[in-house]
Amino acid sequence: METQNNLPVEGEKLLPPGIPSEKQQSWGVLISIVVIVLMIVIGAFYAWGKRIAQENALIAPIEAQ
Repeated sequence: METQNNLPVEGEKLLPPGIPSEKQQSWGVLISIVVIVLMIVIGAFYAWGKRIAQENALIAPIEAQ
């Protein structure tokens, strides 16, 4: 029979339920930063593509003349 030891390991703090540990918090911060950077990059490509489409729309009528 195996008994579970729910006591904190030396150096760890006993946190109330629902509060993530420091390691979990650091992963949360890293994931948040990655998501924000990806949103900025996707938005930049969207805006860049829109600008290129507008320039091509202006160039096409001039070439047709």
